[in-house]
Amino acid sequence: MKFHSINKWAINFSYGITEISEEQKKESDSIYKSTLEVLSSFPNMPPNDTSSFLQRKLHRYPGALNYLQLNNKFKKPTDTIHIILDKSKMENLPIIEEEDTDEEKRIKIHRILEYLGIKYNNSQALLKLADLYFFGYHGYPQDIDKALQYYTFLANEFGDPQAQQKIGFIYSIGLGSTSRDQSKALLYLSFAAMNNDIPAQMSLGYRYLFGIGTERNCDESIWYYRKIADEMVKIQQSGPPLGRVLPPPKISIYEEDGGIFGKGASNAIGRPRDEAKGGPNISDIELLTLYQFIEENEKYNPSKQVIVALNYYQGNPPVTKDYKKALKIFKTAAKHLPEEIIKAETIEITDKDLEFFPKSNKLRAASKAAAFIGQMYWRGEGVEANDIEARKWYQRSAKMGYSAAINALGVMYQYGYGQLKQDEDIAIKYYIAASNKGNPDAQTNLGKILIESSQLENKLSAFNLFQQASKTGNVIASLKLADIYQSGEIIPEQCVFAASLYKTIAERASYYDTLFEEAKYDVRHKNYNAALLKYLILSEQGYEIAQSNAAYLIDEGLISIDSLFYNNSNPYSIALIYWKRSANQMNPDSRVKVGDYYFYGLGTDEFEEEEITNESSSDDDNDNDDHDDNDENNEDKEEEGNTSEKKIKKESKESKENENDSSEIDEKSRHEIQNNMIKFSQKLVSRLYGKLGKPDYLVAFNYYQEAAESGKSSLAMWNLAFMYEYGIGVKKDLYLSKRYYDRSLEINPYAAFPIKLALMKLNFKVQIHNLKCRINHREDEYIIFKEDKEGTDNKINFDSGDDETSKSINERIKLSFNGKHGNNEKELSLKDKIMKSFEINEKTKKIFYGYILKFLIGYGIGYISYAIIFYINYRRWPVFRWSLLFYIFVFSSILGTTLFNFHEELQRRLREARIH
Repeated sequence: MKFHSINKWAINFSYGITEISEEQKKESDSIYKSTLEVLSSFPNMPPNDTSSFLQRKLHRYPGALNYLQLNNKFKKPTDTIHIILDKSKMENLPIIEEEDTDEEKRIKIHRILEYLGIKYNNSQALLKLADLYFFGYHGYPQDIDKALQYYTFLANEFGDPQAQQKIGFIYSIGLGSTSRDQSKALLYLSFAAMNNDIPAQMSLGYRYLFGIGTERNCDESIWYYRKIADEMVKIQQSGPPLGRVLPPPKISIYEEDGGIFGKGASNAIGRPRDEAKGGPNISDIELLTLYQFIEENEKYNPSKQVIVALNYYQGNPPVTKDYKKALKIFKTAAKHLPEEIIKAETIEITDKDLEFFPKSNKLRAASKAAAFIGQMYWRGEGVEANDIEARKWYQRSAKMGYSAAINALGVMYQYGYGQLKQDEDIAIKYYIAASNKGNPDAQTNLGKILIESSQLENKLSAFNLFQQASKTGNVIASLKLADIYQSGEIIPEQCVFAASLYKTIAERASYYDTLFEEAKYDVRHKNYNAALLKYLILSEQGYEIAQSNAAYLIDEGLISIDSLFYNNSNPYSIALIYWKRSANQMNPDSRVKVGDYYFYGLGTDEFEEEEITNESSSDDDNDNDDHDDNDENNEDKEEEGNTSEKKIKKESKESKENENDSSEIDEKSRHEIQNNMIKFSQKLVSRLYGKLGKPDYLVAFNYYQEAAESGKSSLAMWNLAFMYEYGIGVKKDLYLSKRYYDRSLEINPYAAFPIKLALMKLNFKVQIHNLKCRINHREDEYIIFKEDKEGTDNKINFDSGDDETSKSINERIKLSFNGKHGNNEKELSLKDKIMKSFEINEKTKKIFYGYILKFLIGYGIGYISYAIIFYINYRRWPVFRWSLLFYIFVFSSILGTTLFNFHEELQRRLREARIH
């Protein structure tokens, strides 16, 4: 289903919209512009927070708020301005007066925009009015249903693609009073995509890639994503020399809080962070003062000078972009280059220079500053463009071996800039030198030359270069790599990898998008409802960061979903949708969150499962090809490309396990917990979170397992250990429980305290179990934890809830027992069992004697100390009392154990000293 752009005039003609004169159009545009000026004077701030102290503290626990009767239900704002979409009922154009109140001005702005849309066919005016109510801008009450009426009118009468896109998102998300309807969403988004609406095309590419509301179709997904990727790369290349600067990276609002689960518990995913929810410890004024101090007083430190200059060059908050100031500071830092290089007019770059890497930090910073000066002269940033001056500064930097400067000189040689003679051989030489130093731009430029070669060896080298460069986010390399995966000329065709790379390019080079920055602004100003709506729209376009951000805002209770979802009272059913979508795009913490939701039954009853159907194209054969040697190098992009296959395999695995595991995990144990302590904790959770749905421990286990294996999540391993310890959702296995606790500790040493407590509890449980086995003479059921010398294998056999290592440990225990006692040992009588239970083996004797020794030592020291203190205070020796025996016993045991451990440690160190 491939769409091409349709002439808007043709759509207007089909709806019978009458054309207006050029004079009327100019008048309409003038009125519209002046109206927007008045509208911009209104503050775009969130409504005042009227919640009490307890409501703010308990916002995450709706059950507790309901119990305390503090849960204020959202009331839809009363509609004081009725909608007029009929020409015959339109009044005269209102005029905004200076003495009008803000409320009167808002009403008049509403009528003006409505009038321009109906009378003058100004679709932009009606679209602006719809957006005011959709997002709740400039003091207008947020009313999704009212906005939908305007969007529907625009879609039907004007064929407006942005209105069609919004209607598609409303149906897809289920906003306002509208129920979720993926078929209608797909229809409206398809109409918008026909008119080249990029957000709609992004959404369709995502839907076809993951099979949301339609069959999975990799070819269709590639068609949409490639169209956007090509357009974004053209925009990037259309800028100054070396291309436009990419938009700022998308941020995760929870990274500033230490991740989804907080510091120490969340998986380290290396996301861009922002001061969105609290900000850094240093204020903007202090940071500006620090920059000024470094600029004026630390001219001897080029490293700090370069950092400050980069902030002015890129416009990082709190400073604004200032090319002239950045150039001045860069030149100050570049003065630390050798004097002969700075004063030289012509600089010869030798092979030795290309391989040179300065050990001095000052030289490295100075050469970096010189490269940026060359870039600014070439691009005309803060100074008049001058490619000759740019070439001189690049040569000064390249003389010190700076890879970016070497690559820039290669570009100049390739195309003949800076009065250099065009020479592709020299350009290749420079590209190779910069590529060897890991410069992604040089790797891309060299790959573009090699890919045009007729020799297969050169094409494969280009493929490897594109793989290396794409890891750093180079969009040109990613586009070339995606083309290779799609074409199947160099390597077998891999459609899912290609679609994932095109998707990554479209998301990274999103020059068209402003919603992320707007949502970031809303979060900073605590306008969480507006931020959530924008993240939901971005989530429908397939942005994983937006999906986890939206779910996080709902999960943290920072918003009231009643203002967006009029018919849905359970926020966790909405959050579960986006946690699950984020989990299917390889976010390990989101997978743990989905597992938590199924473990506790949060929103699972109201959750609408997004069924994924089989792929209708012939991509199945291609996508499953095993090309590990090529694939494992493309870490981020191709790992994301596997998400659709991962999801299908996981869902099919769950359905199969539900059928096959009935012999071990019955339906009751899958949804209920037998342990009374855990039952109590579940009741406590239900009190805090309100009504819980039906938990599904098997699904929770599968998500934890996926996060543990793919994302190496220590929290997921902790949860798996807990489930194996108590037999929740899987067969009880203390061996695997200990193994997962150990793996969790190995991955996340910051969680040592709780994990060691859990291991102590597990070991105590094992000792009790072994004691019972000894009393009942069931030595074959002993549990003995042994270190696996070959390492820990955390792959689990889902069918049995066990793995081969655990089985082998059990077999070794049984064999050792049978070898010691015989297979046909005669059954003992009750008297013999009782007498045998009093037998003590050598190991037990040593432990017992050691304990008696420690007690006597501790008792002696403790009693002597007590007697001396008593004598000092009362000038007489204490009379022995039996009541003191217990306290002295405890003190003696602790003291004796401490001294004994100290003695053993001392002996161990003496032995090590003798050996060395």
